Amino acid sequence: MKPIGVLFLISLLTATAARADTQSAAAYSARHGESSLLVWQDGRTVVSRGKTSSAAPPSNVYSITKTLCAMGAMAAITKGWLKLDERASDAITEWKNDPRKRDITIRQLLDQTSGLNPGYETFYRPNLKDKQAAVARLSSVAKPGTTFAYGPAHYEALELVLCRKLKQPPLPWINSVLLQPLGIPTAGWRRDREGTPYFSAGAHACATQLLAVGQVVRKEGWRWIFPIFSSPVFREAVQGSDANPAYGGGLWNNSRASQKDAVSRDVEEAITAGLGQQDWQRTCLSREAPSDLLAMVGSYGQRVYIVPSQRLVIVRQGRESGFRDPDFLAAYFRSPGKTAKN
Repeated sequence: MKPIGVLFLISLLTATAARADTQSAAAYSARHGESSLLVWQDGRTVVSRGKTSSAAPPSNVYSITKTLCAMGAMAAITKGWLKLDERASDAITEWKNDPRKRDITIRQLLDQTSGLNPGYETFYRPNLKDKQAAVARLSSVAKPGTTFAYGPAHYEALELVLCRKLKQPPLPWINSVLLQPLGIPTAGWRRDREGTPYFSAGAHACATQLLAVGQVVRKEGWRWIFPIFSSPVFREAVQGSDANPAYGGGLWNNSRASQKDAVSRDVEEAITAGLGQQDWQRTCLSREAPSDLLAMVGSYGQRVYIVPSQRLVIVRQGRESGFRDPDFLAAYFRSPGKTAKN
């Protein structure tokens, strides 16, 4: 067989294996409350099913809202209006006299390691009137930077910081630099009774819009030939923290996947379990997936997986619990011949 024939056969076998992995992962997704699935790789759409377009009402993306707002903060940092390691209390002056809160940095808000009370009961109680006033009154439960504690408090504090630093409501500005160019609506965004938008949850988007966000992440801030935020700012923001290396700048990562003692964990299950620092040190999304995988995660199986090394973006939206990151990713990235989990 001529060399070109060998190369063609290898290419064909590789493509067939990739399709089989995609089909297995898609079947897993369908069994666990999928509402849409969109897989893009190497410039083409491999899978598109369900309500993927903006023609249908956009879905609540829950905590993927945090990623969108973190990207807005990265844009502000790129412009020099904010610094990752500056104190949030420079803007939230009500924190100045608190020995812990006065030292919280922007990075720690983005990484959810600020030491603030996570704030579920504070921010998600019905008919909250003034979210920003609630931020000023938040209690501190740990020294900044020492503990990862997932919750709305960090990103609601970020909203107040941006509001005061920009001297204007931050969502319209983020809309102009990020959301509107990507086609993501701000109508229907969750707000308090004063009309202040939430930064921790409540945005709505369809799969094609989330794919556009995933492409910006894949390109480290670039959209076409224009930077929304700089690559150095992005890489610095998303690297993870000592308290939780698997989360940084609003994105989950798979950097620990190659460690011998790595444990594949579903994000939603891990948050509910309240893992300690030692457990987070070993956590990855999937030992089978590439270590450069990044993920945007929202409740009820809302996921955007980005693998820059494979020019791959997977958008998966759901409507119920039960979807698990390790199972889906193992099905997608498994070696040919292996059986995927249920």
